[in-house]
Amino acid sequence: MLCEAAQKSVHHVRPWLGSGCCPVTPVAARQCIDELEQKRERSYGITYLLVMEDSCLGMGLINYVHPVHRSANLGYWIRPEACGQGLAVALCKSLQKLAFLQMDLCRLELYIEPNNKASLRVAEKLGAEKEGLCRKRIFGRDALLYSLTT
Repeated sequence: MLCEAAQKSVHHVRPWLGSGCCPVTPVAARQCIDELEQKRERSYGITYLLVMEDSCLGMGLINYVHPVHRSANLGYWIRPEACGQGLAVALCKSLQKLAFLQMDLCRLELYIEPNNKASLRVAEKLGAEKEGLCRKRIFGRDALLYSLTT
């Protein structure tokens, strides 16, 4: 499921999350799942696959957890044919609740490509606050920084 979803989403996911979170072969998908599980066990982060009717529609993750500052990144992707249905907002709200109530975090950061209108709408619907432009922040690309706080 993950491999098939990644194949459909690779062009808009890899520039922001890299190939590790967008595995396009079955071997890479198994490796991705194993690595994400290891990261969860080390309290590095947590990942959810959005699955509906035996199909993976996307992924949401809380990663780069900083235990001292109680902050982390919030990332997600939705496969193209499932976009526009409110899935990204619902997924992020669930992850936000998990981060603040169960993981005891007080801040989540979202890095968004400045021209990604869909992700900018997601940030707005989540009530995220725009903090500024981070130059060359994601794989050498500029990103807008948004935050969610408790």
